[in-house]
Amino acid sequence: MSLTLPTLRASISTAAYTDQAKGVRLCGVFLDADGQLVLSNSAQAFADEIHRRFAQGSFTAKAGEMLLVGEALPAVIVGLGAKADYTIEVLKSVINQVIPAMARWVESIEITAKELRPDDWLCEPYIRFISSAVLSALEPRTTMKTKGETSFKTTAVTLLICAPSEAVDGYVKAGAAQAYAEKLCRWLADTPSNVATPTFLGEVALALGDAIPGLSVTVMDEDEIRALGMNAFLAVAQGSQEAPRFIVMRYQGAEDDRAPLALVGKGITFDAGGISLKPAANMWDMTYDMCGAASVIGTMAGLAQLGVKENLLGVVAACENLPSGSAVKPGDIVTSLSGRTIEILNTDAEGRLILADALTWTTRQKPALIVDMATLTGACCIALGDPYTGLFSNNVKLREALLEAGRQAADEAWALPVGPKYLKLMDSPAADIANLASKRDGGASTAAAFLETFTEKLPWAHLDIAATASVSGAKRHATGRPVPLLFTFVLNRA
Repeated sequence: MSLTLPTLRASISTAAYTDQAKGVRLCGVFLDADGQLVLSNSAQAFADEIHRRFAQGSFTAKAGEMLLVGEALPAVIVGLGAKADYTIEVLKSVINQVIPAMARWVESIEITAKELRPDDWLCEPYIRFISSAVLSALEPRTTMKTKGETSFKTTAVTLLICAPSEAVDGYVKAGAAQAYAEKLCRWLADTPSNVATPTFLGEVALALGDAIPGLSVTVMDEDEIRALGMNAFLAVAQGSQEAPRFIVMRYQGAEDDRAPLALVGKGITFDAGGISLKPAANMWDMTYDMCGAASVIGTMAGLAQLGVKENLLGVVAACENLPSGSAVKPGDIVTSLSGRTIEILNTDAEGRLILADALTWTTRQKPALIVDMATLTGACCIALGDPYTGLFSNNVKLREALLEAGRQAADEAWALPVGPKYLKLMDSPAADIANLASKRDGGASTAAAFLETFTEKLPWAHLDIAATASVSGAKRHATGRPVPLLFTFVLNRA
């Protein structure tokens, strides 16, 4: 696969309602409490046709249902369901259904933005949201198929608003930057592990550093990682012939003396479990064990491209976790970068090992706060499923800011407990700490408690994205989460 960096397929801009139509307009239709149609202003021109089809039962206005109307100026009428039940999650689902369907035949799409906005949403987060959601829906997943793929024709999207302004255009630009960040994340995650190796991740990060003003990138090789003393990280990497990489991305958008916000990502580009081998069923999904790394790389690139007024530090520890004659063994003890010794009871609890060294290195850079993200535990999948990312934090203010950012981005997290009551379950008779708890209960919290010991009491949060970063099964694909949450979190602070 070429290392050519991806770009967004479509551009987005704003125009006034009164401007002459230049594309196919998307109009919304709700249902009232009695199950009757409530037409938006833009749909009124097609009222007779819509009501006729509704009376026939061929259009019911359920969320995501489409109706093509008009001849000289065609429009797509989309059902939005019951007005009382309409939320940003409904809108996101509708966008993900309707926009790709339209993109197969429409070159330019116009959307009357205000008519689709949920009542409880303010202008700035909403415009940013709909911009990113529409552009993201126009980006099909990365595959290596040689034929049979339907290409999208849409190259332009226009949001029709009351009064175009520099401020609103700024919200749109931020949405486009977020969509680009999500695309990078999904592109990296959906690229198979024989291509998206640790070396590949490093090369992508360097290429982004060359392409985006203000973004500087350093990639450390195995010798440099060893010289630093990252023995927990190297213990995981030693079972593979693929060399590890430690990737550092810096962006300076504020005063030099302002401490950066640090984002740290787990980059296991394939996880077989090591000597503690995973079951064979669905092991192919373990190519997504680097979604934390993909999220950091994408978020850093998108925010730098936007020129956000914030200082940022992105850190990625990338390697493979494979079984071999050189692989680390259960019962081995390693000395981490922090100086603390770790007894490795299970080699499939590898994410916390590489993050231990990555977090220690990051704390030494004196950031204002740290947010790490990792496909860390199956326990979090069981606890929350895929609606919510698991959120663990030692700082109430940081936790609440991340929860609010998730709500604003329709990329929600749910706070779970962490602390010494869970850490004591990782006592070891032979080392300072074990990488596995003495019992399975509270597995997501014990994993987070392990990580917390390497944060040196800095404001820290951990996002367990095991259930939210990708969809498994026959239609497996990366979701791009938690990029929307992270993007919104940083923009809310800038």
